[in-house]
Amino acid sequence: MLGWGPCFRHMERENSSLSVCPHPQESDPDPPAMRTPSLGRALILSSFLLTACGGGGDTPAPPPGGGPGAGPGAGPGTQAPANGGSGGAGQDTAPEAWSDGAGTATVSGSATFNGDAPTPVQIAMDSDPKCVEMNSDGATDASVLVGANGGLQNVFVYVSKGTDAWTFTAPEEPVVLDQKGCNYTPRVVGMMTGQALRVQNSDPTVHNVHTYPKKNRSSNVSQPAGSKPLDIEMKRGEVLVAVKCDMHAWMQARVGIVDHPFFAVTAADGSFTLPKLAAGEYTISAEHEVFGKASKQTITIGDGEAQSISFEFSK
Repeated sequence: MLGWGPCFRHMERENSSLSVCPHPQESDPDPPAMRTPSLGRALILSSFLLTACGGGGDTPAPPPGGGPGAGPGAGPGTQAPANGGSGGAGQDTAPEAWSDGAGTATVSGSATFNGDAPTPVQIAMDSDPKCVEMNSDGATDASVLVGANGGLQNVFVYVSKGTDAWTFTAPEEPVVLDQKGCNYTPRVVGMMTGQALRVQNSDPTVHNVHTYPKKNRSSNVSQPAGSKPLDIEMKRGEVLVAVKCDMHAWMQARVGIVDHPFFAVTAADGSFTLPKLAAGEYTISAEHEVFGKASKQTITIGDGEAQSISFEFSK
């Protein structure tokens, strides 16, 4: 490598003279044989400085749009996606508003209890004479109701997967849960998120409405005889939410809350129907307040088709 430091020191000594030194730095800085006329020296030094600083070359300017790696059509300062695509094809389609006309398939079936049905337990209502008066023939616990053929009543059946392609609007009409004869009736109800649960007192005695949700806000309200109904809104899906009366320990109900209308509660014979499903693949779940969850069922159904499934529960 050539040393240029002595050349510039030489220029300082010579004032107006210029020198170009292609020799090693440790050699004599002013050998007479290496000197050139002043104009020649100036031209040589100017050429060297231009080359060293990159001026006057043919290096192309960076392309507009951020230089190498920018995709076609990228504007100034914009980088193309890492995968080179627009990103549209890989994104999930936004859900559409549901229309009842879109569903023409039906799923029906039954829930059964496998084993000996539990013996109904007699309820002691002595704590409230008015409850005793309204149940002169006595009353039994209704948490487990098994029919003659093993059908299990009050199972909440619902679609637990397969409805993400749509959004659903909750009905304006509330779901009614009545306190009658010192019992909640119906024992199990279903509703949509955002729909009101209307609890009313038809008895000539005071009750207390106490909900036990895990995802929704709880309620704990006294409801005297003749008082106006209590509307409770459930904003999040949850299966099953317990509703109890703290004044009468045997009074209980369950509420299944989902974000679509595809749910049912099994009848006295254990049967159920889920109508107006669109063609597609679904996971259907079932839960009982005492026996818990049954094994889920996955189905694929076409337009206008009808399929049957079953759920089995045991102790």
